[in-house]
Amino acid sequence: MEMIGADTGGTFTDLILVRGDEVRAMKVHSTPADPSLAVRDGLAALDSPLGIELVHGSTVGLNAMLTGNVSPTALVTNEGFRDLIEIGRQDRPELYALHPNKPAPLIERKRRFEVKQRAFPVAEGQLEITARPSKRELKELVERVRRSGAKSVAICLLHSYADPEMEEEVARPFRAAGFPVTCSAQLLKEHREFERFSTATANASLVPIVSAYLERLSDRIGDHPLSIMQSNGGAFPASQAAKEPVRVLFSGPAGGVVGAARAAAEAGHDEVVTLDMGGTSTDVAFHSSTAGLEEVVNDTRVAGHPIGTPALDLHTIGCGGGSIVKVDAGGVLRVGPESAGASPGPVCYGNGSALTVTDAHVMLGHLRPGAFLSGALPLDMNAVKKGFKELATQLGVSQRVAAEGVLAVARAAMRRAVGVMTMQRGRDQRRLPLVAFGGAGGLHAAALAESLDQPGALIPRHPGALSAWGMAHADAVQDRSCTVLGELSDWPRKRRREVLKELAEEARATLLSAGHPKRAIQIEHRLDLRYKGQSYELALSESTHDDAAQSFHSLHQTRYGWSLDDTEIELVHLRARALCQRPRPSFRQVPTKRLPQSAILGTQKASFGGVCSARLIDREALAEGVRFRGPAIIEEYSGTTLLPPGWTASVTSGRHIWLCKT
Repeated sequence: MEMIGADTGGTFTDLILVRGDEVRAMKVHSTPADPSLAVRDGLAALDSPLGIELVHGSTVGLNAMLTGNVSPTALVTNEGFRDLIEIGRQDRPELYALHPNKPAPLIERKRRFEVKQRAFPVAEGQLEITARPSKRELKELVERVRRSGAKSVAICLLHSYADPEMEEEVARPFRAAGFPVTCSAQLLKEHREFERFSTATANASLVPIVSAYLERLSDRIGDHPLSIMQSNGGAFPASQAAKEPVRVLFSGPAGGVVGAARAAAEAGHDEVVTLDMGGTSTDVAFHSSTAGLEEVVNDTRVAGHPIGTPALDLHTIGCGGGSIVKVDAGGVLRVGPESAGASPGPVCYGNGSALTVTDAHVMLGHLRPGAFLSGALPLDMNAVKKGFKELATQLGVSQRVAAEGVLAVARAAMRRAVGVMTMQRGRDQRRLPLVAFGGAGGLHAAALAESLDQPGALIPRHPGALSAWGMAHADAVQDRSCTVLGELSDWPRKRRREVLKELAEEARATLLSAGHPKRAIQIEHRLDLRYKGQSYELALSESTHDDAAQSFHSLHQTRYGWSLDDTEIELVHLRARALCQRPRPSFRQVPTKRLPQSAILGTQKASFGGVCSARLIDREALAEGVRFRGPAIIEEYSGTTLLPPGWTASVTSGRHIWLCKT
């Protein structure tokens, strides 16, 4: 296997080259003005052979939505419905806010246009179309859209999920006029018009931006075939990503979950909580090796806008190594969500003036000034001491206590994030190992696992570039879905499988056109079910051995603590996934070995609640099976891992490190 993974982060761009058993990592500073430059520089630093496929995770679309810097876009919808994307639903994310901040719509009202089209459901899956726009009306509409300054068009019609052709009819003259067009039913063939319209408008507003970026990237990476990581944890061709950029909004975090799942499998863990702490944020997820499509959600939000395309279930907080430390007007210590980013970066990088979480680790002796990124980035210890002297004066404590306070605040935020993905989802975190990665994950893994009473923490190999590693091992994936809205009793297994087969064949055809061999393609099916009268549904894998109704009752009981066994169940959606799996890792028992003397680089004074002398360990010198006790600081190119006193580190198969309290 030969693959390259490239993950663009807020501070660093990470690249991983996988060639058989050889794995090489490279971190370069991100270039926010044009992220493709950092990818190009990273490839040059890796000295990677041409022709190896590159799987890339990009934040270009996500950043555009978060900042509101999207492309001028037109919305074409039914008469009387141009304000639907602004009205939304009657939910209030900030329930007790006296002056809530409502996100501005992605498309201004002056660029929302109406057509005389109307359709009504008359039976299950059938529509009666009572009005259609004329060719003259559509021709005039194209000119009005052109004069509005729109660079892209979203076609969103009511009930089009049941008949996508009516949107295609409106789209044809716009495509002929040279506009990139997003049809809502082509992108998301599902009911709930607000979510479908919101997803389509987001996609349309990103197409000019993301397609231009991917074109620049393709030019700069030369002969490397380019694929893009999707939010659902799979990869697909860059040509498809240029047309459907809304599917890649969470590509970076998704790559991390894929990498963490692979590391967990190699170390012998089936269910884990993943924690990805980078420079700007921390992403937390739950992974089960048996979940499959059930691990995917279809109700994410970006900057307040609903996105209905499949994505891994993630919880993100503004807490990373670059999170800025400050004392508020009430004298309370705050950490994040603002970040120092790649420029100016933490104080220890030599350019910043605002203290960060990374600076606290430098202050406490967790990071050696001459060893960061294998010495490629010298750390300014004097500037850090000066900054913490000022912070300590503000707080009325010592410099060490001030630094420990910064870590305590950051870790409290991360504990709450882990709770969202475990206790709030009905899972017991005391039974789940923590897989910690990202540039800063290993610095907090043991402390978090202990405070949450978890069995231990796993630090994958190359933790600071694990998202890129996950991208290099990502399956090629295509998802398809359709809305049913019928009673489950009217949809026996045979009838369901007929529709699922159609969806699967459509997904399979896309993989085949991308060059994947037919024999390597696997199919997964999912049902979205709910009790009649409920608003939202639960996902259930379609199995040839299980009774869908009974399985749903059991799942509902497990998730919510109650079930209604005598209530009719409604089948809401049918979903199919086609995928080409990369080779799966396997767990191997490895014999225990002693820590070799050659792996010990020396000692350093460091604070683990109290100052002690910790051994400095070279992770690259640790073979499978090596076991040793703390206190220790385990150093490697892409990250540092803290092993507190009373904890033991064991190198597992795959050369991952398992931390547990002895």
